[in-house]
Amino acid sequence: MNQFKKKYYFKSVSVIQILGLLIAIMALIGIDKVLVSNILFMIGLGTICLAVVDILLGAHLLAGWFRHKKKGETDDEYEQSKIKIREVGRMKNQPVRFSRFGRSMLIIGASYIILAIVITL
Repeated sequence: MNQFKKKYYFKSVSVIQILGLLIAIMALIGIDKVLVSNILFMIGLGTICLAVVDILLGAHLLAGWFRHKKKGETDDEYEQSKIKIREVGRMKNQPVRFSRFGRSMLIIGASYIILAIVITL
């Protein structure tokens, strides 16, 4: 259980999933199924998009942009401020890391999309 708490926001995700289940049960009882399914599906897609943005923010995509010599800058100043290629390569070749927020959003998004599909069956 402690391992789950370290990897994602356990209580928040559980509450949000229970809320989604309650909405799904209400849709099965009497509310418009297609409307509720569409809303859950869109919320699921939105949370997955948030997770993707969170993952890409930590991916060092902008590391290592080339810096050109400025007008009036000497060769020595340019060499000192030059980008170290090996450090940038080491940073970019690191594995993709998922934060707790990203994992939580992926879990919520996947569960809401699955609920939306189950409602319309």
